Amino acid sequence: MNFIASVLFAAATWLNATSADIPAVAQSLPDDAAIRILVSVGGPGAERALANALASADDTNAVKLIKALGDLGSSEAISDCARRLLYATGDLKDVCLYALGRTTSRRAARLLSARISDGAYAAAYLRHGESLLELGRKQEPAVVALDLLGSVKSSPIRCGAVALLAAARGYAAQPKLLALLDDPDRAVREQAARQLSQMPSAVGLIAAFRRATGEPRRLLLEAIARRAEPANVPVLLEALRESDDAVRQVAVLALQNSVDPKVDAALAGMLTSPAQQGIALELLTRRRARAQAAAVMPLIHDPAVSKQAFTALGLLAGEKEIEQILSAALATNDEGFREQAAKAIAAAAPRLANNTRVVAMLTHVPESARAWTLSLLPAFGGKTALDAVVAASRGSEREAAVRALADWRDESALEPLLALCRESEDTKLRVLAARGAIRIVTRADLEKEQKAAWLQKLIETAPRPEEKQQAQAALQELEKQPGTLRRKK
Repeated sequence: MNFIASVLFAAATWLNATSADIPAVAQSLPDDAAIRILVSVGGPGAERALANALASADDTNAVKLIKALGDLGSSEAISDCARRLLYATGDLKDVCLYALGRTTSRRAARLLSARISDGAYAAAYLRHGESLLELGRKQEPAVVALDLLGSVKSSPIRCGAVALLAAARGYAAQPKLLALLDDPDRAVREQAARQLSQMPSAVGLIAAFRRATGEPRRLLLEAIARRAEPANVPVLLEALRESDDAVRQVAVLALQNSVDPKVDAALAGMLTSPAQQGIALELLTRRRARAQAAAVMPLIHDPAVSKQAFTALGLLAGEKEIEQILSAALATNDEGFREQAAKAIAAAAPRLANNTRVVAMLTHVPESARAWTLSLLPAFGGKTALDAVVAASRGSEREAAVRALADWRDESALEPLLALCRESEDTKLRVLAARGAIRIVTRADLEKEQKAAWLQKLIETAPRPEEKQQAQAALQELEKQPGTLRRKK
C-alpha cells in the first residue's frame, strides 16, 4: 500500500469517508486500500470511479474492481462484464457473473437468462433474483424462479429457485409448490414441502393432504407437522391410522415431539380402540406421559397389549399404579404376568420419592409369593427394605433373600453379605453372598481405599478358591486405576 493510499484508508476508517474523498481516492486505483474505501463510501460517485478504472484495467486488476462493483450492486460493470465473458475463465468469469447477479438491471437479467443452461450463469441468475427480492421487488424474482425451475436441472439451483418463488409470491406460490411435490428431483420436492410449511395458513395444506397419495401425502404431512400448531394435532392423530408406514411415521414423530398438552389426553382416549392401542401406548411411552398412567393400567390384563402396557408403566407409573400392579401380580399364578409386572415395578421404583407404602406391601405377603417379592426389593432400596431382606435371609426363603442382597443397588448390603460369608453354614449361600458382594464393590461409588478394604475382607472370608480369585482379580484391577493404595505394614 503506497503512502497516499495509507493516509486515505486511515482517514476513511476513523473519520467516515464521504463522497468528497472520492476524487483523491480514485487516483490510487486499483490499489486494494482505495478499492476498500470506495466500497465503504458507496454511491454513484464511487461506482463511477471504479468503473472508470475498470475500463483500462488488465484482467488481474479487473477481478478486484469488478468484485467491488458487485459488492455495491452496481450496474456500471455490465458492459465490461459482458465483453470479458466472451473469453473469461476461472476467477475472472466467476467475478463477472457475481457482479451481474448482484445488480438489479434488466440488461443483466437478459444476459444471464440467455445462457441459463450453463450452471454458473444459472447460479448468477438466481443471485440476481435474490438481489431484486432484497429491494422489496416481487414480480421479477418470481419470473427468475420460474425460469430456473423450467430450464435448469441442477438440484441446488432449483431448490434455491423454489425458496425464491415462495419468498416472492407468498401464499400465491402455493399451487406451484404443491405441483412441485411431484417433481422428479427429491431435493426439490423436499424444498417445496419446507416452503409450504411456512405458508401463512395450513388450511390449504390440510385439504391438499387429504387429497394426495404416495410421497406427496407424506411431504404434505411433514409440512403440516413442521408448523407445530395445536390446531393441526387432529390431522396428525388421523394420520396414525394410515396404511402407508412412511406417512404414519411422520405423524408418530410429530406427535412425539409436540408440546401441546392436549396430545397426551387425545392419545389416552385412543386406548379404548383395539386398533389404535399399540400406537397410542408407544407414543405415551415416548412422551413420558405420566399423567396418563391410570389410563394405561387396564391394558395390563389385555393379552394383546399387556407386554407393551407393562413397558409403558415402567416409565409412567407412580406409587398408586405400582401398588395396583403389585396387587394384580399377587392375585395371579401366571408366571408370565408376574415376570412383566416385576420388570415394570423395577423400572418405576427409582422414581418414588417415598417408597414406604410399597415396601410394606412387598414385605407383608403370603408365603407363596415371598420369594417373588423379595426379588423386587433391591429396586426400591432403603433401610426398611434392606432390614426385611436381612431378616428373610434367616428364614424359610433364605436363598431368595440372599439373591436379593446380592442384587442390591448400593453398598448398604455389603455388611450383611460379608456376615453371610463368615457365618452361613450353607456353602451355596456363602458363594452367592461372596459373588454378590464382589459385584457391588466393583460398581459402588466408593473411594479407592474403601473398595480395596472390602475386597481384602472378601479375600479373607470367601468360601472357595474361585471367589477368592475373583476378589483378588478385582483388587488387582483396582490397583491399575489412577491413584495409589496405602499398604498395611
